[in-house]
Amino acid sequence: MNYFVDAKSFIEWVQSQKRFSKKTNLDNMKYFCKLLCNPESSFKAIHVTGTNGKGSTVAMLTSVLMAKGYNVGTFTSPYIECFNERIAFNTKPIDDDDLLKMANRVIEIYPILEENNFPKPTFFEFITLCAFCYFKSLNNLDYAVIEVGMGGRLDSTNVITPIVSIITNVALDHMQILGNTKEAILKEKLGIVKDNIPVVCGLKEENLKMIATNVANIHNSQIVFPKYNEVKNVKCDLSKTCFTYQGQDYQLSLLGFHQVENALLVIETFNLLKDDLKLSIQDLHNGLKNTKWVGRLEKINDDPVIYIDGGHNIDGISRITEFVKSLNIPNVRAVISISHDKELLPMIKMVDKTFDEIIFTSYTYARSAKAEDLYNLSSSKNKKCIENLDVAVKYVLTNKKPITIFLGSLYLASEIRNKLKK
Repeated sequence: MNYFVDAKSFIEWVQSQKRFSKKTNLDNMKYFCKLLCNPESSFKAIHVTGTNGKGSTVAMLTSVLMAKGYNVGTFTSPYIECFNERIAFNTKPIDDDDLLKMANRVIEIYPILEENNFPKPTFFEFITLCAFCYFKSLNNLDYAVIEVGMGGRLDSTNVITPIVSIITNVALDHMQILGNTKEAILKEKLGIVKDNIPVVCGLKEENLKMIATNVANIHNSQIVFPKYNEVKNVKCDLSKTCFTYQGQDYQLSLLGFHQVENALLVIETFNLLKDDLKLSIQDLHNGLKNTKWVGRLEKINDDPVIYIDGGHNIDGISRITEFVKSLNIPNVRAVISISHDKELLPMIKMVDKTFDEIIFTSYTYARSAKAEDLYNLSSSKNKKCIENLDVAVKYVLTNKKPITIFLGSLYLASEIRNKLKK
């Protein structure tokens, strides 16, 4: 058996592994966990799924728990700056030595798998196993907040039994895998609901709420929906987001009206857990006010002012355009690149109506749509096609606008952050 010699060689190897496998159940993942002495059952977890807002919700929850003084692990995807971000402890990414240890712990089960002619873990299964093993190895871990990779029912994280499950929302994304309707996608996400475990659910549409309630009832699980009609005084600018909910005033460090919806999920989760976890209202306020989450309407440059956002589907882009329109600032520029497998035209139409100048470009990762194809879909009168991302960045830095926002993909946000934060 060949052990990995360093974290770099492991990351290169795991990123070359099979991304997906057709699944009808979680038997493979359960078997891998069994061979590793069931690390998934060694820690208390909060499980988060949803089309959009998962990462921000995880970040807010983590911040609230840490405000109380708890030690918190997180498992999220994808990463923005470095691979290690996927697995973190108190917001600090796993270091290379620990990542290497966990990778070599998981690779130890390979001879048994080969002996029994059993399938090997996919890319995401492998890093999920690394996360679980890492959390088990931490003597001082209090809670882990676990983000679903995709869907929920058949996601490799869905072998945990959490203290609460959260479904942020449902929108049309990853339809080739999860289904072509919101109802079909919701069914996959409701797969994380466990017997007698409460569920916090951000759905708004009555038909979807009914489906979720029926599933929760089958599992004898309490289900809580935020009371959106009790949100008042929402104010959002380039420094903070403020709102009132059920008579309490809140301030968020994360920007955008959509972050209010994510915060409501955290508030309702707080209400469920506050007695058992001895959380105070001050812990909630401090956590929400001090949340940090990269790549989500994040300011990364002062002169000129540049923001990045990882919104990468119709719902995500609509949230950004809503925010930009609310600012009432002229001459806002968008630099956009989108994965080729997304619904391109509706997203570009929203961007066309919102920004004074649009630059179409491509990021390095193979999934990027060609800048020229995006450019041709646009009806903007002030648009440019700059295929090379470095050239696009240089243009932005030398032709200044009051605000430039890079958007359309987390991969784009990651590349830009790494280029401009150097």
